[in-house]
Amino acid sequence: MILKLLGHSANDLFWFILPLVLPFLLVKYDLSYTEAGGILSVYLFVTAVGSLILGKLSDRFSPRRILGYGFLLASSGLIASGFAPNLALFLLLISVTAVGVSTFHPVMYAIIDETYPENKGRVMGLYESFGTGALLVMFLVNGYLFKGIGIRGVLILTAMPGLVIGLLYFSPSLFPLAARKPHAKPAASGTAARSELIRFVVFLLSVILRVMGVTAILNFLPTIFANFLGFEGNMAAYGTAFFFAGAIFGALITGIFSDRLNPFAILIFSSTMIVLAILELSLALPGWIYPLVIVQFGFFTSGCIINQNLLMTSLGRHLGKGEVFGVLMGVMTLTSAGSPTLFGMLIDFAGFHAALRIFSLPLLFSIMILIVLLRSDLAAKRSPVQAP
Repeated sequence: MILKLLGHSANDLFWFILPLVLPFLLVKYDLSYTEAGGILSVYLFVTAVGSLILGKLSDRFSPRRILGYGFLLASSGLIASGFAPNLALFLLLISVTAVGVSTFHPVMYAIIDETYPENKGRVMGLYESFGTGALLVMFLVNGYLFKGIGIRGVLILTAMPGLVIGLLYFSPSLFPLAARKPHAKPAASGTAARSELIRFVVFLLSVILRVMGVTAILNFLPTIFANFLGFEGNMAAYGTAFFFAGAIFGALITGIFSDRLNPFAILIFSSTMIVLAILELSLALPGWIYPLVIVQFGFFTSGCIINQNLLMTSLGRHLGKGEVFGVLMGVMTLTSAGSPTLFGMLIDFAGFHAALRIFSLPLLFSIMILIVLLRSDLAAKRSPVQAP
């Protein structure tokens, strides 16, 4: 279990290293906020496509090799990007990194889902807390190291854990993996199958809308702290650490409740609290309040991730385990790829506060969809089972 958790820690570092260095890239390459968002979008788009493809492949090929090669590819690309002499080569190398990054979550979510049938919420909570804990350390440590080792040093340092974990994953004795079980699709009539597919697609739509609102703001947090809230460069990195501090507690606490309460209800409540956090961030408040708002933002974002993963197992029964989580990660990441660019454009043309308020709207629509799904879920549980 420990190498699964450490693997999540190492992989999550790759997801958020670009937002961390984005304020410095703005200056280095003289970028607009739209162009800065475009860098994030390229990275996330490649990650999304990789997740869709590799999630399905993991149901057929060795997960160990997919994970091991993925880490080595991600680490090599990120290290090389630190030596890129121009923006074009930098984009190419982080795209290579993104391919490696895309291998982990679809494969590992499927492994955890099959390995831990009991108390799955608690296991998911522990799993998410390890990834978030690594990000908290990254933002604290790298925020301190920027002045000493610069962007290149930070990129290299961030890649090192992935390089080590990638090598360890090739060892069957250190990282034992049971053979993946062949997925048996449940038998269902044509009407029932269409109903399941519709619920799955509608749920994915709610995920898309929530991710659209959350990830754009999350990826811009260091820039928001540095350019709009008046924090210095290093403090901007520290400020983002509050998000991950909140997310650690959110993962551990929500994981416990997820085994007892309806995941749809938890998603609705958590999404509502995220909307409130975004609106609070758009207000003119004393500086010391913003870190608390970001803790709230991180706490409930983490709670959403755990419960959406639990729901994907039941809603995506007609797909293979690796495939269903590949679809989830692909959809989330494709949404994440476009939202930073859109958010940057809104900042350029409408201003920071207006951009935040506009980006709270997708979450409100997501909540409406979840309420409909919850009512449908409760109605189905109350209805007597019909004989075939």
